[in-house]
Amino acid sequence: MTTAATEEILARIDELGPRFRERMRGLDETVAFPHENFAEAKAAGLHVLCLPTEYGGAGLWLPGNYSAWYEILERLAWWESNTAQLLQVHNHAAGIIAWHSTPEQRDHFMPRIVDGAFCASLGSEAHIFENGAEKLAAELTKVDGGYRLTARKGFASVAAIAKYLMVWAAVEGDDSYAHRLVFAVVDTESDGVELLDDWQMLGMRSTISCGVKFDDVFIPDDHVVGEPGGWVTGDPRTFSCAYAANHLGSAQAAFDFIAGYIGQRDDLADSEAVRVRLGKMDADLFAARAGLRSTAARLDRGDDPDECEADAVRTMHLAKEVVLAIPYEGFDLVGARACHERYPLGQMMRDARTFTLHFRDDLYLERLAQLALGHGFSAKGGRGGSTPFEVDPIDAGQAHAGA
Repeated sequence: MTTAATEEILARIDELGPRFRERMRGLDETVAFPHENFAEAKAAGLHVLCLPTEYGGAGLWLPGNYSAWYEILERLAWWESNTAQLLQVHNHAAGIIAWHSTPEQRDHFMPRIVDGAFCASLGSEAHIFENGAEKLAAELTKVDGGYRLTARKGFASVAAIAKYLMVWAAVEGDDSYAHRLVFAVVDTESDGVELLDDWQMLGMRSTISCGVKFDDVFIPDDHVVGEPGGWVTGDPRTFSCAYAANHLGSAQAAFDFIAGYIGQRDDLADSEAVRVRLGKMDADLFAARAGLRSTAARLDRGDDPDECEADAVRTMHLAKEVVLAIPYEGFDLVGARACHERYPLGQMMRDARTFTLHFRDDLYLERLAQLALGHGFSAKGGRGGSTPFEVDPIDAGQAHAGA
């Protein structure tokens, strides 16, 4: 994407952003989905960012076209992280459908998505009211003309408004789950689909990332997308830099609020101790953003996917650190008044704490340690935000062939 095209999308976001931010507190208080934001985002074309250009999309999150996607996500999150995360999920799901579909499936799904059929991505099987380790078990049972699905998924962002539920599920067989994985594109209004009322959360409340039950749901053959295992062996993309971009935008928004508040208080602005802490926040933001831009540039060049993802994991760790630290430390700098709901810092902190739990930082750091110890690194070979299951690193390395 050209710089001019990127700037034009960013200008559209900046036009919508003040309204997104104005609605932020009310949506949080009422635990309501941002329907108005989504209607405006659709009118601005922010729902087709990861669709191929030949279908009217912007062609982002595709080989050679990563950097602009992350810049756009960061700007969206600066204005309002919940809406940014929802648009991120929809665009990723739409992009996965586009990448893995047959030409006939693309001709079916792409025009409908362009017309406003939003997509949710249902991978997680961690459930709100249950304890224990997550284990993916959703499996498609073959029947005449298609498949049957009985399963339960959790954390289904966008489901509240989605036309399509893109379900990560495995076909029957003896191979590992990862190598049987396909994407079932389920119409939300299908018989046997139930959205659960189970979203009572600390933060990210307006995402309404509810659970979904599938009770013997029929899925036609032409609504099952991808070859078994294609996400691991035939798609070099991951979600890591998108998470990092959202965290950076949210962290920058918190920093800008803190700096603006301090700048209006002579007693704070004249304090060297306060200025030092503010300066450290600035430097930490710079480091995380430099990591993101460097990794995105490598992705644009088509560098080795495993090396790129190792950098993406490093970036995501830095971005997670900064988005957790800045709002939290901001309370010490701003003082007790920051706790009042008229200020956004409390929601920023709650949203950051909730959103950063999409991935376990210790899992990612341990994988980096294994790389440092000479055991290698596979982009899709370890459990984390892009692969919610264990994968044989050797098999995952076949993804290079799909790059």
